[in-house]
Amino acid sequence: MRISTVEQMHQLDKRAIDKYGIEEILLMENAAHGLYFAILKHLGNPHGKKFVAFAGPGNNGGDAITLSRKLFSNGADVKIYLMSSPEKYRGAARINYEIAQRMGIPMESFEGDTAMVRFDVERAEAVIDGILGTGISRNVEGKYADAIRIINESAKLVFSVDIPSGISGNTGKIMGTAVRADYTVTFGLPKIGNILYPGFDHCGKLYVSHISFPPANYEDESINIFTNDPIPLPPRKKDGHKGTFGDTLFVAGASRYHGA
Repeated sequence: MRISTVEQMHQLDKRAIDKYGIEEILLMENAAHGLYFAILKHLGNPHGKKFVAFAGPGNNGGDAITLSRKLFSNGADVKIYLMSSPEKYRGAARINYEIAQRMGIPMESFEGDTAMVRFDVERAEAVIDGILGTGISRNVEGKYADAIRIINESAKLVFSVDIPSGISGNTGKIMGTAVRADYTVTFGLPKIGNILYPGFDHCGKLYVSHISFPPANYEDESINIFTNDPIPLPPRKKDGHKGTFGDTLFVAGASRYHGA
């Protein structure tokens, strides 16, 4: 299975844009499309269902807003909580924020753990987690931690964008606190943090959306992608037994630690 570091994924994004002309706005649209299909698979038609999205300041937030637009366009009742000032959005995230604004999708600034936020989440069919991305480098604090706590305490279905907020994309480590998702849709390739515990456990069911990357985008030698291709077990004869199946050598533990 192929996996990547956060930095390698950024290289893949850049190559897709620079070499193949796949615009950032299209990558974001395709990311939202992958998320939308995960929702269709597990919740069915979104028409008439209520969703609450938490959108952070980066492209993860832009993905969450773009997904919210898709849900809204298909008859869902959607509310977006913005984790920072809209002025921080750039590029494709900014464009999708402005589209959502013009469409009249309800958006409010998230100011902390309030009764109104909890009321909205309680009424929701599912929560969209687009608070923080894969590149988190310090522990989650303040209102970001408040939002994660509200999501985790709600017991609602949670769909995370790329990686559950609060999980390091390069290690799988919980950075203070982290969203416990039911479903995570990651893009391009799974990141190390999607695969290693405890990050893997927080992802719930993990989907990978290729967001229209051409196969050649993964093959450039300058992009070192970790691979883990397990060696297939040899076939076992139907009339075989322990004397013909061969021997197995285990190298593990130490003489003082027999339990290992």
